[in-house]
Amino acid sequence: MTSTFTPAQQLKFELLADGAALSPAAEAALDEIVDGGELSPHDYASTSGLIVRLDDDVWVNMPVERYNANFVPGTTLVFDHGPDGFFVHGRGFESPASYWAPPGYLGGTTSTGRPINNFVHTHGDRARLSPTIGCAMVCDFCNIPFDDVYAGLKPVDIMLEAVRTALDDELQPARHLLISGGTPGKPHVAGMAAAYERVLTEFPDLEVDIMMVPLDGLFDLPRLDGLGLHQISINLELYSEKIAADVMRHKHRQGRDYYLDFLGDAAETLGGNRVRSMLMVGLEPIESTLEGVEAILQRGCVPVLSPFRPDPVTPMRDSRPSTADELREVFVRATDLAEQYGIPLGPDCVPDTHNTLTLVGADAEYRHELPVMHAGV
Repeated sequence: MTSTFTPAQQLKFELLADGAALSPAAEAALDEIVDGGELSPHDYASTSGLIVRLDDDVWVNMPVERYNANFVPGTTLVFDHGPDGFFVHGRGFESPASYWAPPGYLGGTTSTGRPINNFVHTHGDRARLSPTIGCAMVCDFCNIPFDDVYAGLKPVDIMLEAVRTALDDELQPARHLLISGGTPGKPHVAGMAAAYERVLTEFPDLEVDIMMVPLDGLFDLPRLDGLGLHQISINLELYSEKIAADVMRHKHRQGRDYYLDFLGDAAETLGGNRVRSMLMVGLEPIESTLEGVEAILQRGCVPVLSPFRPDPVTPMRDSRPSTADELREVFVRATDLAEQYGIPLGPDCVPDTHNTLTLVGADAEYRHELPVMHAGV
């Protein structure tokens, strides 16, 4: 199994599982690039690490002790710096690396004085807009409901201002947008639907995706399609109903079949290649995750595999993430399933693969201009 992977691809599984230590030389070089600022947006569990690009167009969100002290200490992988620039090594593997530095607006404020990052974060070439304050649902693996008490929707005009800031950033401009974040409560569903339409209307030439729970009255897919929606992601997250009932009680109440039916309907309306569903790897048995992969494929939709990463502010902070061997096994078996259905694992934007079990290959085509990367030379 492992002989089919390049060293950089092997390192992706290892880094996602255990993170890397920063050598003193690498830390000094990184701090010079960001001028003493943050090395990562570290805003969400799966985006808490440093974004790096290895050989063969392998993108990785690499946990480090600075942001994931709950599981990274003790790793034998090293993000290093030498005469030829950045590189990653350990466990018999090595690859040159380039580093994605956060945008200049990180830490800035909107015209109202509120932090821009209350609204938008950029990762790779994509900005993520979060329309809600907190989340009306509580999942034990997600930091959002533990960082903020749910308080409804943010002002739409400031959302739009924040998106423009991300698109126009001088250091790391975003090339496309994902509207995601917390789930709205029932009184705010209509407002969220209106916010989707405002964004699509205000940015008609921008590639806009939506990732959200399929609440009653939230999605008018034909209308969103007509306004230019690019893709939609309806995330199962866990296929095991027993485990879902324990760690994501609110989502579980809607029922797995509710999600699967919505995926099927969305695929018929938009086309299956425009409908994704994410499964978290590491919170349920591998066989259960693979059942979920096949259920998504059976509805003509694109599966996305995201490794569980224990966030320090959540009740699952002490949970063990998957090992590199487990991640490799899930990837190989899910890839085999996807090939049977003729549907590749997502996402289909190369930099967006940094926090997913996705390998695009050295001849990958970029849909957008390559983000600004630092080789450390």
